[in-house]
Amino acid sequence: MRSALLTSCALLLGLLMLGVPAVAHHGVQGYDHTKKLTMKGTVAEVVWANPHAQVYFDAKDASGQVIHWGLELNSPGNLIRLGWERLSLKAGEQVEASFFPGENGKHVGICIDITKADGTKLRSQQGCGNNPAGNQ
Repeated sequence: MRSALLTSCALLLGLLMLGVPAVAHHGVQGYDHTKKLTMKGTVAEVVWANPHAQVYFDAKDASGQVIHWGLELNSPGNLIRLGWERLSLKAGEQVEASFFPGENGKHVGICIDITKADGTKLRSQQGCGNNPAGNQ
């Protein structure tokens, strides 16, 4: 009886520990959800990989200095369901990106919409569901 109880407790503890990485992964900390930035720039690189695709683009700030931004998108599988394709964006394309920026002045962002020069709008929705400011 005691052996069965210990085995059950160990199994339950093991199952709980398996869920910890999933909970930790899906946070949206590190982003300022109280302000949404929209910037025009040039795509430098697109990384189509799990767990999150990423877009890197260059945009000028108010003083004209070029800033290199890294934007987190949803996973490639979810992006496909939202209408993206692997080559929806290519390096060199002019885009307008809307996103929640990183905290503390970091040049990163999450939950982006990208509008291409031809007017095509690509949505990511990464991190939008947990956004305390209610912006989407």
